[in-house]
Amino acid sequence: MTETATLAVDPAEVIAAVLYGKKDMRIETKVLGTPAANEVQVLVTQTGICGSDLHYYHHGRNGDFALQHPLSLGHESAGVVTAVGSDVDSFVVGDRVALEVGVPCSDCKWCKKGRYNLCPDMRFRSSCKTAPHYDGTLVQKVNHPAKWCHKVPDAVKDLSLAALVEPLAVSLQGIKRSGLSASDEATVLVLGAGAVGLLTAFAAKKQGGAKKVVVADISSQRVAFAVDNGFADQGIVLGASKVTDSDNPLAPAIASADFLKEKAGVNSGFDVVFECTGVQICVQTSVFAAAAGTRVVLIGMGTPIQTFPIASACTREVDIIGVFRYAGNYPDALAIVAEDGETLGKLVTHKMKLQDAVDAFETASTPVDKNGNLVLKVMITE
Repeated sequence: MTETATLAVDPAEVIAAVLYGKKDMRIETKVLGTPAANEVQVLVTQTGICGSDLHYYHHGRNGDFALQHPLSLGHESAGVVTAVGSDVDSFVVGDRVALEVGVPCSDCKWCKKGRYNLCPDMRFRSSCKTAPHYDGTLVQKVNHPAKWCHKVPDAVKDLSLAALVEPLAVSLQGIKRSGLSASDEATVLVLGAGAVGLLTAFAAKKQGGAKKVVVADISSQRVAFAVDNGFADQGIVLGASKVTDSDNPLAPAIASADFLKEKAGVNSGFDVVFECTGVQICVQTSVFAAAAGTRVVLIGMGTPIQTFPIASACTREVDIIGVFRYAGNYPDALAIVAEDGETLGKLVTHKMKLQDAVDAFETASTPVDKNGNLVLKVMITE
């Protein structure tokens, strides 16, 4: 046993927000034991509310993944190490960490290929993909494998930025999967100006070297935020389609795509389209907005079964690329928030206490708060 083992704390009660069903979230106490030999105990100081958390909160499910027993949500997390296990020598008490909350088996073919996000035995905090579910980080403290904790650079002063590393890692996975590079001199379209859409737009420029990034959303406030704060080069507000061609259910999506191409000045279409909403008409629009021989990257998770314009994708050789979480992107994401924290920090529009988690979820579910202020990323703090 190493000296660090003496730093472990006695079992203690911690406060947690627990989801029992649709809009049934309760503040409870749980008993937290000492960290296992390979774990660190982390005081969770920041957890961002994600779109998937909102799906679970409102519907008791996220796509195909349904709640089967009470679960603490939350996976965009950062905090401070308060205890370490006997085999851990990479962290000490007081270290600030960003938690990578997916724990793969590390032994299957996908893990060995570095694509551990596809591990069939992955345990991912706050997800109902597998049962029993793995509790998320809407709790005062968690014990987490040291292997999946990342030290936060000193340049990152606010740990809410470290919590943004998780959704940024998703965006970086999308950039990686797209194959986007500076040599493409690409004009990129991002559909959706929520937190992930904005992070994807930022990453397309920062990591992908896009020549021009266009963000489109139905919210004029979000579009203005994207352009005014340097997340995108151009913003386009989408309105309700006026197309009445009842014989073609794809007509509204075609009209939206034509509108986007005209506004962006890309008659032949966009070089890469990142779809970050999961909404059916936006998914359809993404295909028609893409130029022939290019790529559509699906980042948003929406309705599991949708009407999809597969013929248009096939006849124009538009590649449809899926993104599921991330693999190996945390180091790059941490470096980006360390360098561009002033810009990225503007995404955090609200901070609320763990005891007020229900109010936090209600706030995160609205485009603007009760005072008319834009809602982008709501952080739940200790």
